[in-house]
Amino acid sequence: MTAVDLGMPLPVPAAASRPAEMRPVLRLKVSLCDLTYTQQAVSAETMPQAVAGLATHAATVMEFEHAPRIFKFPEDLATALETEGPPDVIGFSHYIWNAYLSIAFARLIKRRFPRTVVVMGGPHYPLPRADQVAFWHQRLAGATDFYVDGEGEIAFADLLLHLNGKPPQTVRDTIPGVHSMTADRRDVFTPSTRQRISDLRDVPSPYCAGLLDEFFARGGVPTITTTRGCPFSCTFCTEGQSYFSRVAKRPREEVAAELHYIGAKMKPLVAAGLARNELLITDSNFGMFPEDKHTCQVLSECQQLYGWPRVVNVTTGKNQRDRVLEAVAQVPGTISLSGSVQSLDANVLAAVARKNISADKMMEIALKSAEAGAQSYSEVILALPDDSKAKHLDSLRGLVDARFDRLNLFQLTLLPSSEMYDRAYRERWGLNTKWRVIPRCFGRYKLLGEEIRAAELDEVCVSLPDLSYEEYRECRVMDLLVSALYNGGVFGTIVAMLRAHHVSPMTWLQRCLKLEHGPDLARVLEGFLEETDSQLFDSREELMSYATANVDRYISGELGNNLLYTYRIRMISEALDDLADLGVRAALDVLRAAGATTGASSLVARVVREGATFHRLKLSEVFVSDPPEKLTQVAVFDIERLLRDDRAGVNVADVRRYKLDEPGEREFVLSGRQRRTLKTYVNQMGDTVAGLGWLLTKVRLADIVREVRTPAGSGVGPEPSRSEAVTP
Repeated sequence: MTAVDLGMPLPVPAAASRPAEMRPVLRLKVSLCDLTYTQQAVSAETMPQAVAGLATHAATVMEFEHAPRIFKFPEDLATALETEGPPDVIGFSHYIWNAYLSIAFARLIKRRFPRTVVVMGGPHYPLPRADQVAFWHQRLAGATDFYVDGEGEIAFADLLLHLNGKPPQTVRDTIPGVHSMTADRRDVFTPSTRQRISDLRDVPSPYCAGLLDEFFARGGVPTITTTRGCPFSCTFCTEGQSYFSRVAKRPREEVAAELHYIGAKMKPLVAAGLARNELLITDSNFGMFPEDKHTCQVLSECQQLYGWPRVVNVTTGKNQRDRVLEAVAQVPGTISLSGSVQSLDANVLAAVARKNISADKMMEIALKSAEAGAQSYSEVILALPDDSKAKHLDSLRGLVDARFDRLNLFQLTLLPSSEMYDRAYRERWGLNTKWRVIPRCFGRYKLLGEEIRAAELDEVCVSLPDLSYEEYRECRVMDLLVSALYNGGVFGTIVAMLRAHHVSPMTWLQRCLKLEHGPDLARVLEGFLEETDSQLFDSREELMSYATANVDRYISGELGNNLLYTYRIRMISEALDDLADLGVRAALDVLRAAGATTGASSLVARVVREGATFHRLKLSEVFVSDPPEKLTQVAVFDIERLLRDDRAGVNVADVRRYKLDEPGEREFVLSGRQRRTLKTYVNQMGDTVAGLGWLLTKVRLADIVREVRTPAGSGVGPEPSRSEAVTP
């Protein structure tokens, strides 16, 4: 663990800082922790940028006698405490993915080092005061001295200045946004929230300050923020409250300097396969603001100079479609366009206060994405207020018909800092919930000679007045089929033929659900439903007791997996032949019903079958320990040209155009680049079913499925007989 002298590289902004001679000297030793679980895999792979920003802001109003220490990994924190002793002040981030881990470490530290002031902060904190008081009594009492409510930089800096030479009991109830318990622990001081930062130049880059250098070599995914806040008011979101409605921005020159600093660090690591070629931008509506085009132009410069980033993970804007498209067009193929509707039902959208977001405009994103050289995705949340099985399936149908490349399908999680968490809201909409363990968020650690066992839990809605639990299960199975058969063009030829004959891919997916399944696929689906039930517990206390007692079973992957991810990879690795066969049978059924000729010798049927085999071979034996270098297929049709035409909006119904002059041999090759990409991700995520399922959410399918080498030369064959004719 390296300590960085903030006084040397840190730029001091003018807006919120004091001149150097006027800044008080902080004589306290400060540690800042953004802990993540590490034992199944590193759960939160992102760099601890947010807590490091607490230090860079504080350095604009004070001089540190001792450089702040930044910790990400629990093992590092344990070692530092045992070898160096405790700091004077230790801060912990408190998110849904590390809340109990942070509390467990904080509680033991507070018990062993009572003089150390423990501070927590983050969005995993209730909104109503009564719930905040209960939260302290149930979880925080005895673990922390102060909790920073809302944005943390200004309030934390104020707290440090107050603690500089003063005991903590003298500063309770004196700092806006800093909550604490009364001395008798009967009540909680909850002063009003501190006003938000209006200009992100007041939080200088922790990268350019050198605070995050050590995390590059440890596989961390660089994370930046160019805007903070969200003008929308969704009731399920932590930023849905009015407190976050104003958007603060980082100056263009600071964004550029930060990206070039990161790019120079990432270049050798990516080349050596030691880091993922990614960037995460935490903005809630990237592309909606004029500055975002400039950010994308800088990203393009970084790609040319450093070969980084290949992929930028970010949520693009919910409005201002043309501006978003113009921004992402600067880096073709790097940013996926998001049209995250959550539901297409007007009543559901009204219930979650998405009234100022146009679902129709968001749907147009999919149609424009190909023009910008980008993939597109949408998001749907199952069991939002006023949802039903019919509404959920209609939303899926609308999105696949809009030609989104991928649907990210979620369950409704009730976050403490969202409006939806409130008891009155739950009762109004009839939200019935259960508890589950968050995937990869569990572990056991040694600290000061004692063992800490922790797991993170979330509360999910599993039924509503118009959505029974059995219907919830049925929707989850359909979500799995969307993930396995539709997302990422996994059976793109079938989908192209369906669209050419005016058949919704959703009709095909529903037919897949009803047909008899092969034995391997049936076994996988049965396991999915069994785990759907067994993962859910009625109470938080019951599940926490079970999870901590069985933490080794969670770490091994026996329990607690993300079911959509895990069972998608199980379908690919254990039931791919059955999956392809199901896709073909269902496609021919619905095409026949639509009037297409689908006899065994018809061109339509032959394209569907050859296309299904084409996609199956691209996925075959990719995730085994020693994959064969090459697989082959007899090529009768130019499947790749058909897919390109479909992507460009060309109707591909007349498949005679894609018949090769002569059959040839098509090769499916796992290239050296793909093997290196797989190795990099597997090294970080593991080669278990759970790890590989997680991998599929982080890497683009095209980067790891087999590359196709097809014989050249396609053309129109002789006029087909009536049995081969394509019926519109």
